[in-house]
Amino acid sequence: MSESSGNQDVQTGKEVAATKNRLSVKEAEALGYYDFMSYLGVPYYHTGGLVSTRKLAELCLVDPTKKVLMVGCGTGFSACYLARKTGCEVVGIDIAELSIEKAKERARRQGISDRVEFRVGDAYALPFEAGTFDAVITEFVSQFLDRSRAFKEFARALKPGGYVGINEMYKEKGIPPKAAEEIAYAEKIFREITGLSFSLPTPEEWKNGLEEAGLKNVNVRKFRPSPGLGEVKALIEGMGWSWNFALYFAELILKTGKYSLFSRKIRHRFKKLGEGKKILLRKKSTSKYVGYILATGMKE
Repeated sequence: MSESSGNQDVQTGKEVAATKNRLSVKEAEALGYYDFMSYLGVPYYHTGGLVSTRKLAELCLVDPTKKVLMVGCGTGFSACYLARKTGCEVVGIDIAELSIEKAKERARRQGISDRVEFRVGDAYALPFEAGTFDAVITEFVSQFLDRSRAFKEFARALKPGGYVGINEMYKEKGIPPKAAEEIAYAEKIFREITGLSFSLPTPEEWKNGLEEAGLKNVNVRKFRPSPGLGEVKALIEGMGWSWNFALYFAELILKTGKYSLFSRKIRHRFKKLGEGKKILLRKKSTSKYVGYILATGMKE
């Protein structure tokens, strides 16, 4: 979700105003999962990190002449990084008003408001004319959506010759019963925590979804999570400079610790999230059947 999924409820203006200040524990508990993560300042959620963001942009032939739509942009970390890294023009949409406000603040701080625009919008009804963008990209978002509806809408917004590019998780088909049961349990955890539909497609299902939207030359590339120095470097670059990077994550850790300490509900949420992540990403008997895909399809 990116950062935030396109299925979230829009916050009221009163809720957005509240989250600009320090929230009480009770107020924090009342926020939905992704709104709370936005408030904490979590930069992004997609498994491949900024290294995969850069790779997906390359696969979609993004360069300074291109206009890119990022659906479910969340607080705009990837969108701002992409604009700065490639020089392209980026429009980010998210259905969560809080995330969009924070994304606008991020673009202003980084001095790129002339190349990055953020607005509230629905993945199923993009507020743009047909043929507006050279690329439409999602990161950790399409897996929460109705693929049939969303991919057709993404294709509508593309110029001829443009690309839909997705950075999403997958699971293999034919998983042994015991591992499949544990993965299904992890999927259930993510559904309960986020309040969104979550069931990982296979690479073949991702491919079929893009092709059914009328996209051609669909290519699905499988990857295993492998964080390393390249991602740390990209994170520091995304933050602008190393001292800012350190302050950013120090504040994130302090905020997270505060709310976890004083809220049983939030502690439980993080505990369950850790349990689900372990099954999908770290446990040897299950994680070998799960990864992320960088998939592209072109509009003729």
